[in-house]
Amino acid sequence: MTDRELELAELLMDQLVGVDIADLHDEYAAALEQLVVAKQMGGELAEPEEPVPVVYLIAALEASMRAAKERTTGSSSARGKGPRRT
Repeated sequence: MTDRELELAELLMDQLVGVDIADLHDEYAAALEQLVVAKQMGGELAEPEEPVPVVYLIAALEASMRAAKERTTGSSSARGKGPRRT
């Protein structure tokens, strides 16, 4: 990371309202540090947690839009059938 990138990151964080930098933490770095310490001490390493399934937002949105379109198309075509009242 360059000095310019760090400056931009700090500027961005200063612009965010309601975000306290002190509250942010790096979970990856903390887990890596625990792993290194466990290896140094000769301890057993814990099994990794099962990953949470990834939700692809665009795919979910497209599926939702298709379902809504099918509901709309299905209900409007049903209304178009049958005798017309005058």
